[in-house]
Amino acid sequence: MVSVGRFGASKDKERRGLSFLIFVAIIGFSIARGVATFYTNFLWFGSIELTSVWWTIILTRLSLVAATSLIAFLFIFVNLRLAVRASPVLDIFDSLDFENPDPMSRLRSWVNERFVRFRTPASIAISLFLGIGASILWEPVLLYLNQVEFGVVDPIFNADISRYVYGLPLFRQAVSWAIQLVIVCSGIVGLYFIATGAVQIRQGQLPEVSSGAKAHLSVLLAFIALLKAAAYRLDAYDLLYSPRGKVFGASYTDVKAHLPALNLLILISIFGAILLLFNIRRRGWLLPTTAIGLWLAVSVIVGGIVPAGVQRFRVLPDELNKELPYVADNIKYTRLAYGLDQIEEIPFAGSNELNSSSLQENKQTVDNIRLWDPTVLAETYSQLQEIRAYYGLTEVDVDRYVIDGNKTQVMVAARELDQTSLPATGWVNERLQYTHGFGVVFSPANEVAAQGQPDFYVKGVPATTSSPELEVEQPRIYFGETSEAGDYVFVNTLQDEVDYPMSTEGQTVAYTNYSGNGGIKINSIIKRLGFALRYSDLNVLISNQLTNDSKVIMVRNILERVKKAAPFLYTDNDPYIALIDGNLFWIVDMYTVTDRYPYAQPADTSRINERSGLPGNFNYIRNSVKAVVNAYDGTMSFYVEEADDPLIRSYNKIFPELFTPKSEMPDSLINHVRYPEDLFTIQSDMYRKYHMTNPKVFYADEDPWSIPSDSSTTPQLATLRGELTELGFRPMVPYYLLMNLPGEEDLSYLILQPFNPENRPNMQSFLVANADPDDYGRLINYYLPKGDFVDGPSQVATRIQQDPAISQIFTLLDQQGSQIIKGNLFVVPINQSILYYQPIYLQGEENPLPEFKFVVVVYQDRIVMRDTLDSALAGIFGDATIEEGIDESLSTNDAILDLLARASDAFSNAQEALLEGDLGSYQNLIEQAERLVKKATELLDENNK
Repeated sequence: MVSVGRFGASKDKERRGLSFLIFVAIIGFSIARGVATFYTNFLWFGSIELTSVWWTIILTRLSLVAATSLIAFLFIFVNLRLAVRASPVLDIFDSLDFENPDPMSRLRSWVNERFVRFRTPASIAISLFLGIGASILWEPVLLYLNQVEFGVVDPIFNADISRYVYGLPLFRQAVSWAIQLVIVCSGIVGLYFIATGAVQIRQGQLPEVSSGAKAHLSVLLAFIALLKAAAYRLDAYDLLYSPRGKVFGASYTDVKAHLPALNLLILISIFGAILLLFNIRRRGWLLPTTAIGLWLAVSVIVGGIVPAGVQRFRVLPDELNKELPYVADNIKYTRLAYGLDQIEEIPFAGSNELNSSSLQENKQTVDNIRLWDPTVLAETYSQLQEIRAYYGLTEVDVDRYVIDGNKTQVMVAARELDQTSLPATGWVNERLQYTHGFGVVFSPANEVAAQGQPDFYVKGVPATTSSPELEVEQPRIYFGETSEAGDYVFVNTLQDEVDYPMSTEGQTVAYTNYSGNGGIKINSIIKRLGFALRYSDLNVLISNQLTNDSKVIMVRNILERVKKAAPFLYTDNDPYIALIDGNLFWIVDMYTVTDRYPYAQPADTSRINERSGLPGNFNYIRNSVKAVVNAYDGTMSFYVEEADDPLIRSYNKIFPELFTPKSEMPDSLINHVRYPEDLFTIQSDMYRKYHMTNPKVFYADEDPWSIPSDSSTTPQLATLRGELTELGFRPMVPYYLLMNLPGEEDLSYLILQPFNPENRPNMQSFLVANADPDDYGRLINYYLPKGDFVDGPSQVATRIQQDPAISQIFTLLDQQGSQIIKGNLFVVPINQSILYYQPIYLQGEENPLPEFKFVVVVYQDRIVMRDTLDSALAGIFGDATIEEGIDESLSTNDAILDLLARASDAFSNAQEALLEGDLGSYQNLIEQAERLVKKATELLDENNK
């Protein structure tokens, strides 16, 4: 007869065994996958010829683990060994009573025996744990060993900035690690002493400590005191980043009260360590207790009460004079940290003298006025040029090309593969067949084709081009902006890749096979096993479609790719594609940053796009690197843009094989480099306040600027980091222009940001950054006279919204079921005048295809809305005779819009006549406008019947 209890116990044992096997399998798989990831990373760095970067990082981390683990092991093991020697064999605090032995003595013997047995493996385990944690210091260590002086000293300690950028972060983490080590060791030793009776804690009495335990614990506490002294010294340096004063950086109270307090605490900590060591030969703990009490008293009085008193009774009654030198330091170092000291200040008249002759003189600027908004054009491109659902044209960028001998501003988008919209799912489709995007779309930024659509330079699949300068020799895109992180495909397999859709000879698609140098050959079972484990993809091992010539193409997202190759650099939010010598390249702006620049105000990142790779906290930034990625084979080049930046010079010393001097960048590539959006946005936001260089003016906050609000209704592809957007305020973002700067004859490719005085709507100034090769990085602030009042963007947007003629047209269009999309409101400086314009797009409810319909031009008190820029400018500056007849060549809808546009011109001209006192013309023009609106209304009614 089978015992039920035994049977149940057997089942429990089996379940426990199975659970254990599952646990072991999970752990084993995790370890194997980690090894596979390590191995395939090595293969990837080898495939891009940057193995030296990988080895430098890995060997530095391993060296740190080895060095810190050894230090920790020696410290812990020696202390545990000394603890055993310091512990009594018998309880020294009890009398020897062999008839009534202490029941705890057996426990103490048991603890002592096992402590001796396990102290070595325990020391190894703890030291490895601490050592692995120290491996994150690889970058601070390498930077410290390869530091480059900034050539600027701080005003308090008179040390080069490099001390704080390179040394302070490393020493702070090193001291923290050392304190952690000593505290962990002290805790173990203390518990051991308690367990063995060397330290006895009795209720209602002071602890009784053996002489050996007292000596040992005193030394450990002395270590902690000395480390605390070192931490106080670092705290003194940290005063350079104090947020307590009027501005960021050490204030009067910090320098006159906190700094002396920290110096006193350093002395007390050292004195306390000496007392602890001196107390080893003395009975009791009076001296250490006195030292601790003194330390606590000084911390509270000198570290808290005294600074508060200095602030209240010395600073506040005379804050301006007390804080003025420190405000000056904050201004100086903030401007240095963000490159604001390089901004040229040039007066701009803001005159009302612009006329048709001026426009003719600035024809290049007028001809390159951008009529297309990238976010609107993205939807238009998607509707007209995606060709298939598995292609995406979600990102439209602005660039300039020489076309027919003229520098022209163009809109460009890459036709990337959308893996989420394939015609069918499955491993073959996702990993072998649909592997790449195909081609680009180009259109001029300043031209509109029939039906309000873009006038394409390059379109279709395969591409057709109207300009020989834009011929694409290699249109395939294996590396892109929208690829998902971690995405991978296999090429050169037995399965042909889908190249592009076609309809000839009964085929639906054309096929291709990859012939580039990118990718990693999977020509061994070890490599296939490695990638199978990395991606948890069994098909990599068993698929008969893969051969020894097959390659895996991994890290296909360009931002992920450049970040993996250079993990210490930070990426801009907007990489852009460029056509160079028939090939497609992605250009990615990359930054060096630190938060350790003394006295520099932390960056305002509220207007930075959430897609930006910049950290949330920094107070120094340089666009040090232009990364270029070949869209076909993934080849990367990292060109040093800011050769004077100490940080990039340090990284160049650490990773010399990674970087290429900008002097070696091809001219064809240099012509497409632009000033980065994130950097310019940050500089603009910091300049709103730090244009004030007079400390008294800055202290009183007499002349702060603000960013105008954005009046456009275009879709936002990504949100900004700042909270203002969540409250409904949409700040105007900087935009790229191809124009003549005031007083210059040649076209310049610029990024521009206008400013208002804070809480006032008028224009104060506009900041531009030049991106042309000869003048790259030149920053100019054009400031308007303070006594004059020039309308700012917000005022102009309000005037457009309230214009009766424009409002009436918008109302009629809305009644037709059309959605009006207002493009960006652009500020265009021409000569010494400001011209505003805003493109207007129309999108039907049933057909979400945005089309260009009007452009509103505003100059001084004149507002004109027409269907072309030339006619709008003629309405502002020329003698515009308005016809009243219906244009029979237009469709009904377009004829209605044409009539309404002419009505708007008549209203605008009427307002001008009224201002000039010409009441007769005013009356005639008003009547003409009313007749045009009536005709449009009648035509609309007929169309709706």
